[in-house]
Amino acid sequence: MAAILHRHIDSASGGAFAGLARNLFGNVRLDFGSADEEKSRMTSAMLGACRLTRLEADRHVVFGDHVTAAPDDPDAIKLIVQTEGSAALTQGGLHAPISRNALVIYDPSRPYMLTNSTPVRQLLLQLPRHALPATAVERLARPFTAHAEQDGMCRILLSLMDSTIHEIDHLDEARRISVGQTMIELVRTMIGSDPPQPKSIANPLGVLLQRVKDFIDGNLERPDLTVAMIARRMGCSVRYVYRAFEVERLTPSDYIWDLRVQKAAEQLREAGGYAGEISGIAFALGFSSSAHFSRAFRHRYGVSPSQWRKVRVS
Repeated sequence: MAAILHRHIDSASGGAFAGLARNLFGNVRLDFGSADEEKSRMTSAMLGACRLTRLEADRHVVFGDHVTAAPDDPDAIKLIVQTEGSAALTQGGLHAPISRNALVIYDPSRPYMLTNSTPVRQLLLQLPRHALPATAVERLARPFTAHAEQDGMCRILLSLMDSTIHEIDHLDEARRISVGQTMIELVRTMIGSDPPQPKSIANPLGVLLQRVKDFIDGNLERPDLTVAMIARRMGCSVRYVYRAFEVERLTPSDYIWDLRVQKAAEQLREAGGYAGEISGIAFALGFSSSAHFSRAFRHRYGVSPSQWRKVRVS
């Protein structure tokens, strides 16, 4: 199957897999040996300055020699996560196994060999070298490893990468840029950086809270937008979502309904105010009925939706 190159998402499978890998990852050479290259599949998308890729492939070896052409090449720093199978990265005299729920960050401008000894599923994140402090890049003379069980930032990053690649079709450009920047900040925090910056991320719950808010904002119209569904999408427990909202002094469900009512109030300012249009706004924002919407609106603003519209027009 030939590679498919869209504005937002690149994909390839079978014989086109190796070609797209070279286009996206630089001057790499893939050796499948006696394995079946036709089982290979790849999906990749830009997240602002970052690129996130998901791939599945039979066992193979990746040889990386002089991959990057310039210090600012988008492929200057790479992060790889194993979701299935067994692999190991050899670079600078270090042999780094890549296991489930763990990640390896490395500088592909330095020669390396990635041995996928079994069929694998992987997530790869590429970020520009200049996004990291010079001291952090210097530490990548040898691969950096982290495991979700020991590192909260690692756990958040793995969850973010997995949920993002599943939702990539539903994220607009602004949200992709925001998610990419969050990933950069998480990597900066994990591998160490220069003296702390004012916007440095120190609280994993704060990162999760912003992720959940972004997800809610983009999915308000879904009637099935529940805390349980959000937790599944975020790759964490329902309890962890509730903990993230403790700083807001309200529950996730309260936040969802309050935001829906606020959005409805904004839209009613421009609406004609007749019953059919008010109902349309309610259903478009995930309310199950006009009566439910009216009760929630009156509880928030003290007036009915139609009365709100009349007051705003007068």
